[in-house]
Amino acid sequence: EIVLPVPGKSVSGIALPAEIRAYVEAPIYARAGGYLKRWLVDIGMKVEAGQLLAEIETPELDQQLAQAQAELAQANASLALARTTSERWVGLLKTSSVSEQETAEKQADYELKKANVDAAQANVRRLEQLKSFANVNAPFAGTITSRQTDVGQLITAGGGKELFHLAQIDPLRIYVRVPQSLSRSVKPGQKADLI
Repeated sequence: EIVLPVPGKSVSGIALPAEIRAYVEAPIYARAGGYLKRWLVDIGMKVEAGQLLAEIETPELDQQLAQAQAELAQANASLALARTTSERWVGLLKTSSVSEQETAEKQADYELKKANVDAAQANVRRLEQLKSFANVNAPFAGTITSRQTDVGQLITAGGGKELFHLAQIDPLRIYVRVPQSLSRSVKPGQKADLI
């Protein structure tokens, strides 16, 4: 068998190790504590942004919300009484039936009750917002790469165990560690082969 010599390909490059990573990836944690009611996605499933991943039962949070709503109703009732009393005392002051000091106290009590209603409303809104986190949603479109939870598991809010890991793998990021001695030979837009 005869082989004819041919010019070889010039090797004008250097082989460097690279790391391939997802374009975006994030661990998914719970913001509301309770028990996992159900999970709807598993490893390898593609999800869309905002898609429901899991539901958490929040019995303690439900009780706190009910209590806050009752406290808001109490604050509103106190406000209504304080408003009526303040208006009556202002009317009585015009006829000099009550002192200015007592009228000022009734008006200050009305302002205090108004502030109590505002605080109670803020607490109800905070708990309603927290209750909305009982539904765990995907922050971006991607693929579930890990599921670390199961039905009935106790979920701790804020720093508990990771429930899912989500990665966006189209496109991918490639990281190459170039030694400092070769850094001057790297140019923007330079092509590289991945092997």
